Amino acid sequence: MKNSENRQKAIMAAWDNMWPPLLTLGIALIVWESSVHIFQISPLVIPAPTSIFAELIKYFRVELLDDWLATTGIIGMGYLTGVPTGILIASLLSQSKLATKAFTPLIILLVTLPTMVVIPIFMVWAGYEVKYRAILVFFQVAAILALNTLSGFQNIDKSKLDLAAGYGASKWQTFIKVIFPNALPEVFQGLRLGCSFSILNVIGTEFIAGKIGMGFSVQYFSGLLKMPIAWGCILVVGLTGRAMFMIVQILEKRIVTWKR
Repeated sequence: MKNSENRQKAIMAAWDNMWPPLLTLGIALIVWESSVHIFQISPLVIPAPTSIFAELIKYFRVELLDDWLATTGIIGMGYLTGVPTGILIASLLSQSKLATKAFTPLIILLVTLPTMVVIPIFMVWAGYEVKYRAILVFFQVAAILALNTLSGFQNIDKSKLDLAAGYGASKWQTFIKVIFPNALPEVFQGLRLGCSFSILNVIGTEFIAGKIGMGFSVQYFSGLLKMPIAWGCILVVGLTGRAMFMIVQILEKRIVTWKR
C-alpha cells in the first residue's frame, strides 16, 4: 500500500515539474506556427514547426539516423571516458596542496579554451577519422569534472573533518566517507556542464571537418536550402542534449538524496 502511495506521489511530483515547461513549449509552437502563416514568412527564413516535424519524420531514418548515431557515439565515448578520468585526477591532486596549485591553472585553461580554435591543428595531428573526434571531448569533459570535483573537495565544512578525526578515521576513510560524498553536488554540476560542452565540441568538429554527423547534416541541408530539415537537425541535437541532461538529473536525485 505504501509503495503504491509513494509511486503516486512520485508521479504527481514529476507531473508538477513537467507541465509548466510543456505548456510554455506548446504556446511557443502555436505562436511560431501562427506567425509563419499570418506574416507569410518564407521557409528559407523561418520554416513552420509542422513543416520541420514533417521533414524530420521523412528524412530521419533514411538520411539522418547514421549521422545521429555517429554524433552520439562520439559524445558517448568522450563523455564516458572523460568523467571518471576527471574525477580520478581531482582525487589525486586533492592529496597535495602543491599539486593542486600547480595543475589547477592548466585545468582551467583546458576548460576555457574554445575547442573551435584547436580543431584545425588537432585534425593535422590526428587525421579525419571519426573516432578521433572523441579525444577533444575527452579532454574537455575530464577538465570540467576535475575542476568541479576539486572545488567540492575544497569546500567542505571543517567540523566534518574534525568529527571524522575525532572518531579515529584514517585519511582514506575520511576521503571516502566524508570528503567525496560532500563533493557529489559539485560533481553532478560538472556532469551537467559536460553534457553541454561535449555536444558543442562534437558539433563544432563536424562543422569544420565532418563528412558525417549532425553538424555536417546542418551544413549540408542548409547548403541545399532545405531549411525545414536543417532546423530538424538542430532540433535533434537539442533533444539529444536534453536527454543527457535529464539522465544526469535522475542520477543526481537517486544518489544525492540529502539535497531533496
